[in-house]
Amino acid sequence: MNKTPSSYTKPRISANELALYMVSSDTARLNIIERAHTKPKAPIIRYRDVRPILCNYLSDRDRNVNRLIDAEAMFERRSQDPSQSPLMQNDASNSIDVLHSIQRMSNKLSPFNFSPAPDKQPKLVISGVQVSVRADLYVQANIKGTMHSGGAILRMSQDDADTPTAKKKRQEMGFIVATLIRMHLDNTNIGEIPIANKLCMSIDVQHGEAFQVPTANTQRQRNLESACQFIARQWDAF
Repeated sequence: MNKTPSSYTKPRISANELALYMVSSDTARLNIIERAHTKPKAPIIRYRDVRPILCNYLSDRDRNVNRLIDAEAMFERRSQDPSQSPLMQNDASNSIDVLHSIQRMSNKLSPFNFSPAPDKQPKLVISGVQVSVRADLYVQANIKGTMHSGGAILRMSQDDADTPTAKKKRQEMGFIVATLIRMHLDNTNIGEIPIANKLCMSIDVQHGEAFQVPTANTQRQRNLESACQFIARQWDAF
């Protein structure tokens, strides 16, 4: 099929969309490929302004809560500002929820030392598909007397993960995104400190969970490679 200016010529997909693909039905998977194939007319980046605030807060060894308090006041003003679009007002309100959620995760994240990850990071290509994944934060921790490293990605999307099925689906998506971070870091020069699976994580802010790469994760990685092979083969069909 001939490509139009509104479609991508080479296979590509975001980390979240690939994670969703992995837990979806065959029909839904084709819809996800088609969605990844099409360029959005006006890309909307949700939580764009709150993400660096969370990164700065977590990178602060003291975890000074005043950063979050000041940010909440700013987002509160924006959510009530009539000069802002309804979309921006809604994003500001949701960002306040994110700030509250990260505070509730304080104890869960306290064992880890976070530091800002660079804006420019190598691309991750799996079986011919460019996967949009980047670490928001680098992670370090002492494991059995030896310092290890890893990376974290902040996931702030909302869903209806209240039913057992939805919770299981979201958990698996968390493990998949964490696996993608591990694969990404294996392709990135982050220093001589060894990378540990348990320090490669997907931080599900809205649900207060930090999904770390399981010790036995080879099959999940193989499944991702197989999925990307299929996506690459199907790309020109859309």
